[in-house]
Amino acid sequence: MKIVIIGSGNVAYHLIQAFCTTDALLFVHARNEKALEILKKEFPSITILSTYNLIALNADLVLISVKDDVLNTVFEQYAYSPQTLVAHTSGTETITNTLFHQNAGVFYPLQTFSRSNHVRWNNTPILIEASEEDAIQKLEQAAALLQAPYFQTDTQQRKYIHLAAVLTSNFANHLLGKAATILNEHSIDYHILQPLVEATIHKAFTKHPFDVQTGPAIRNDNSTVIKHLSLLQSDRLLQNIYTDITESIQKTSNLDTNNE
Repeated sequence: MKIVIIGSGNVAYHLIQAFCTTDALLFVHARNEKALEILKKEFPSITILSTYNLIALNADLVLISVKDDVLNTVFEQYAYSPQTLVAHTSGTETITNTLFHQNAGVFYPLQTFSRSNHVRWNNTPILIEASEEDAIQKLEQAAALLQAPYFQTDTQQRKYIHLAAVLTSNFANHLLGKAATILNEHSIDYHILQPLVEATIHKAFTKHPFDVQTGPAIRNDNSTVIKHLSLLQSDRLLQNIYTDITESIQKTSNLDTNNE
């Protein structure tokens, strides 16, 4: 399979790293020439492209992995063979000008990507979208090369999945960061929270999260809530988050004074 990856950010990096372990012929292009040089040194088997005209290359698949706000601009900067499927890796965006190149799709890995962290592709769902069966098959083939599970979705489903991912990953990570800061300020290693966090996540995916909700909010323990808010006086934003989540728990859950 002949694959072109456009981009040099975290998602592009991990896609390049993963496809380099397969029998795919991998080509890479990005406007950041310095980043391309670094990628070539790390992955000598890739071919760096110097042109925006990809017609003669006649790739099976082009994956555009760039920031959402420039996706459509980047898409229209290249010339593609009509047979080439052009897919992007965004969780929220769509290619708007399909008249420019009709053979388009989506290859969205539902994962958090950091340059230094290893990605377990066999545990990373890939959401695929395309209007033609031949295009779906190409996306499935690419996912299979990564040994990744794949799911066919529509645009609306993908957007809601991305929203849910932000709530459960990005927001949760931010709250972990806030908790770590609070503990560090009081000379406590925040890793003391790790068993609790791991148990919480495990329970949430063993049963419905609402069925295993615990804590002062669901107990209607206003005394503890007030004490916590007092401890957060120096961080008004976090105070508001605490108040809003407490209210949300109480409105969406059945209060149970026996929960701990």
